[in-house]
Amino acid sequence: MKKTPLLTYAAAAGLLVVSSQAKDVRSPDGRYAIRAEQTISLIDVTGEEIFVLARDTSDDLKVEVAWSPDSRHVVVVENYRRGSVITGAWKDEAWHKTLQVDHAPIANGDGKLIAEHRQLAGWITPSEVAVKGDMTFSGGAHHHYGYTLAFRQVPGHLDRGGYEEGQLIGKDYHSL
Repeated sequence: MKKTPLLTYAAAAGLLVVSSQAKDVRSPDGRYAIRAEQTISLIDVTGEEIFVLARDTSDDLKVEVAWSPDSRHVVVVENYRRGSVITGAWKDEAWHKTLQVDHAPIANGDGKLIAEHRQLAGWITPSEVAVKGDMTFSGGAHHHYGYTLAFRQVPGHLDRGGYEEGQLIGKDYHSL
């Protein structure tokens, strides 16, 4: 049952992979965009910067951007050589930015974690997106996993970078 909405939201929202030197990935309503250049910024329709999500893309191998169908949530995945980071933004009366700080449970007896990469797998609801990940361990083992990344508007505070903590939470982790 969940596969139909996932496919519908993925098609409607347009899951896009861009290089760090790409131009703008527009929201479905056309009023906002993620601009991925030397930085990754949220901009409005006039090109005015709302805020910066990532200050330096020089080490990015791949950047993925996914707008929710209602244009009120956006998720950005930056993959590096050995890791990844997910940032997001949502709009109520104003735009807010957040990042995912929780991680997949690591249960592997085959050495230390040496690399981890994630990719977006489509919107499940207007505020939840599916994520797939892969962990590589020093002993050569790989662990493929998936989870749901959910925006939760709960009381929190700003960290030093201006990100609202606890607003982007991973849940329903499972092996693939």
